[in-house]
Amino acid sequence: MKPIVFSVEDDINIQNVIQIALSNSNYDIKIFDRADQLMDVLEQETPDVILLDIMLPDIDGLEILKKLKSNPKYAQIPVMIISAKISEVDRVIGLDTGADDYLVKPFGVLELVSRVKALLRRYHKKSKEESLEVKGLKITPSKFLCKYNDFELKFTRKQFELLQLLMENHNTIISRDDILNKVWGYEYIGETRTIDVHIKEIRRKLKDAGLTDEVIETVRGIGYRFVL
Repeated sequence: MKPIVFSVEDDINIQNVIQIALSNSNYDIKIFDRADQLMDVLEQETPDVILLDIMLPDIDGLEILKKLKSNPKYAQIPVMIISAKISEVDRVIGLDTGADDYLVKPFGVLELVSRVKALLRRYHKKSKEESLEVKGLKITPSKFLCKYNDFELKFTRKQFELLQLLMENHNTIISRDDILNKVWGYEYIGETRTIDVHIKEIRRKLKDAGLTDEVIETVRGIGYRFVL
C-alpha cells in the first residue's frame, strides 16, 4: 500500500511540484487549499505524513499544528512545515509548536522526497517500539502514552520524545546537540534555550504526578541525564 501524504498549500505552483514529486515517488498525495478541508478529511482518513504551509487563507498554519498535536487522535501523525518564512526564529517556533521537520521554500524536489522518507522511517520505527518502564514511570511510544503508577501525564510531542530519549539512555549523559538532532531532527546552530524550557516542563509535570525524586539531572555545560 502506498504511503498517504496530505498537503495543505494554497500556492498552485507549489501544489503542482508537491503533487508530481510525491506521485512519481509512489506516494498517495492529496492536496488541500485550506486548513478546514484538511480537518474535514481527517475525520474519515488518517495520512502517514502531513505537509503544512503556515500562511494559509483561512487560518494560520501554526494554529492547525497546535490542534493536531493536542488531539490524541492526530498527535502521532508526523507534520512537516513547508514555508517561505526562512528566519531561525520562524523555524524554532514551528518546531517548538510541534512540527517534526521544517522545509523552506523554494525547495528542491529531491530534498522534499528525502525528508518525507526520513519522517516515515522515523515514525515507522517508533510505532514498533514497546513500552519502557522505570520505577513506575511508563511510556508507550506507539500510543503516545505516559503514566506514573495510575496517573496519566499529558505531554506535548517534543516533551514526550525528549523524555523517551532520556529514559532509553538511563544514567547516560545526553548532550544538547544530541538532543536537538534526535528529538528536533535538524542541525541546530545558536540558542539552545528551548531544551531547558522543555526539561523544566517535564520536571513540573512529573512532580505534579507525584514523582518527588530527582528524575532528570542537569550536567552543567554538557546536557542531561535520566537518573530515576
